[in-house]
This record gives sequence, C-alpha cells and structure tokens, in this order.
Amino acid sequence: MSFITATQSNWFLIGPIAWVLGHLMNWIFEGLNFIGLPNIGLAIILFTLIIKALMIPLSIRQQKYSKLQSVMAPELQKVQAKYKGKTDNASVMAQQQETKEIYAKYGTSATGGCLQTLLQMPILFALYQVIYHMPGYITKLREYFEGVATTLMGISGYETNEALMTLFNSNSIMRKQATLTESKYIIDMMYNFTPEEWTQFLNIFNNSQLTDSYAAVADKINGVNTFLGINLTMTPMQQLWPAIFIPILAGGLQWLSSWLMQKGNGNVKKNTQDQQQSMMNTMNIMFPILSVVMTFMFSAGLGLYWVASSGIQVIIQLIVNRYMDKVDLNDMVAKNIERMNVKRAKKGLPPKKVTNVTATVRNLEEEREEEEKNKKELAERAKQSSSYYESSSRGKPGSLASKVYMVEQYEERQRELKSGKKPKSEKTEKPAETKEKEQ
Repeated sequence: MSFITATQSNWFLIGPIAWVLGHLMNWIFEGLNFIGLPNIGLAIILFTLIIKALMIPLSIRQQKYSKLQSVMAPELQKVQAKYKGKTDNASVMAQQQETKEIYAKYGTSATGGCLQTLLQMPILFALYQVIYHMPGYITKLREYFEGVATTLMGISGYETNEALMTLFNSNSIMRKQATLTESKYIIDMMYNFTPEEWTQFLNIFNNSQLTDSYAAVADKINGVNTFLGINLTMTPMQQLWPAIFIPILAGGLQWLSSWLMQKGNGNVKKNTQDQQQSMMNTMNIMFPILSVVMTFMFSAGLGLYWVASSGIQVIIQLIVNRYMDKVDLNDMVAKNIERMNVKRAKKGLPPKKVTNVTATVRNLEEEREEEEKNKKELAERAKQSSSYYESSSRGKPGSLASKVYMVEQYEERQRELKSGKKPKSEKTEKPAETKEKEQ
C-alpha cells in the first residue's frame, strides 16, 4: 500500500495526470511566493479556477447533450412504452434499433454524454491526489519539512521508536515501518500533523536539535497552511470554528450548481418521466449532503478545493446557461448531423437528413397536452358517473338492494343513450336520503 503514502501519486493513468497538474500547482505557489503571498489556500483557489476554465468546453458539450436528451425524451419514452413487457429477442433488437434511429436523427448517440464524463474523471481523481499530497508537488513546501525530516533520520533508532510509530499510525492511514527510512514518506506524514501532534512528536525525543529544526520553519509551515483562520491540514471536525463554514458552503454551492445545471436543460423537467425526475431530484439532494459529510471528514485543504470547485462551477454554469439560451436547437442538430455524415461517408453509408427539431418538439408537446386533456376528461366522466349512481341508489350504501338498483340504473342509462334521449343522469335527482324520507 506504499502508493497511498507516497508524496506523489503513482496510480495507473492518474499519476501522470497528477504530475502535470502538480507542476501547475507548484508554478502557482511560486508565483504567490514571488509577490509575498505564499499560501496553500490561495494556491488551491487559483489552481481550481484555471482547471475549471480549461474544462469549460467540456461543460458546454455536456450541457448540449443534456439539452438534446431532454428534447429526445418523449420519443424515447414512446419506444419504451411500445415494447414494455416484451422480452423476446426480436422485440429487444427492434427497440434498440428504434432507439438508435432516434439518437441518429439528432446527430448524437446514447453514449454521447459519456465521453465528457470519461475525460473529466481521471482529471478529478488527479486533482484530489495533488491536493492530498501537497508537499510532493510544491517544492517550497517540501523544503520547509526537509530540515526536520533530515534531523529526525539522524537520531539513532528513530525508525523503531514505539511512540513515534504509534503517532504515525494514528494519523490518517496506517503506515508501514519501512516507510520511515525515506524522507519523502516522513514529510508526507508530518504534513498532516495537527499542532497537538507536533508537540507530541517533539516530546518523544526531547532532542534540542530536532526542536530547533522545527522552530526555524514553524511559522512558515503554519503561515502557508492557514487560510482565513482555518488550518488546512486539519479536518473541520477537529477545529470547528471557523472551518465549519467549509462543509456548509460545500453543500450549498453543490446544490446551487446542480439546480443551475438542471435549469439550463430547459424543458428537461416536463419531458422526463416522473420516475426519472424523482431520481434527479433525489440526486440533487443527496450529493450536497454527501459533500457536507465528506468535507467534515477530510482535511480542510481538500474541503477548500471542494468549495472553490463548486463556487467556480456555479459561475461557469451561469455563463454556460446564458450561452445555451442563445443556441438554436436546429443549428445544433444540423452541426451534429454534418459531423455524423462525415463518419458515415467514410463507412460508405448514405447521409442522414436534418430534422426540424423545433417542429418535432412542438408536435410532441401538442400530443402530450392532448393526452393529458383526454385523461382529465375520462377521469371527470368517471367521477360524474360514480356520483350519479351513488346519489340515485336505493337502500343502504353497500347493501345488496343498493347494488341491484345501480345495475338497473346503468342498463337504463345505456338504453337512453342509444335512443338519443336526454339521460336522467343529467336531470336533477333528489338525494337518496330525501327519497327515503318522502316514502
């Protein structure tokens, strides 16, 4: 498990991306140090801003796909309803083909939104690795700890000291004893020390040289790791005030970002099935709650990145929404079809024709409204019919006489409707209770 405690990530695929992003973080910190503002908090915010800005094209592509998905939803739902309950191979194949044709009509595919997600996921994992293993990527920060680590390694028997091992093992992830033979692993552990753990660490050896080494860099370490009164190496749970604002902001901004993204999809809500909409609403609640819980548990530095990421995403989402409001659906589909036809031509397939999306959406919306209107009318007729039989029945409600009379009334009503006469149901009938009193 040494890859967990290394100061630079060596995860497959994630490691190289983290290395590139780590260099960017180092350049930002060096720039802040040059102007006299060496601070991890500021570096994280600027780092997040740059990364998010570079990912705006992916955000726009994702939003375009989501908007098309909302437009296609009624047609996809019709296909699903058509083959509902049919599990034979022919029906399954036919459903897949019809679904594929719908996506092709709009110049996209069922996996069209996956590409953006697949591209973003390794970047996001690499970002966490950089934030989590900060000394491994920021040269200046690592230099602050090197003197202390070198002094410790000069103390005889330090690597087998039980008190030191207990301190290291109680801090974050369990470490192997072998990791204490390399300074980079010791620095990685020291970076996560709280002020109380630093005191414990120095008291273990009571070595004046070790104490002096730490005292020489203590102010620098505390200075770069403190942002607005928050120690970024500690969790919000460990310090509460004012770090408690990190989980609150993380959850609030996450919810706002999700709400703006859903709003940017335009008609996604009215075109999505109730079950799917319910799932989306649940996710919009669960993710912010998850953000709050996670930022309470992890270091405040990671939480600050989460807050900065969500906050910047809110701003970007507002920009993307404004841009998407100006995007014409027909133009979007036409460009998609154009790109698709280039690929089809290479395969020797005939080109796809461009569909008038606006007209299609309008027709589908009219059909949906007509269906809802018919459902309401049927419900109203059923209600009126039920009220008539209940009000004109004889005997006690639920009795055999009452049920027999309802059947007679139904047959009489059907005969009147066939003969063209005005049914008695449309005439004013006296309530059953009044009739019984008159009798």
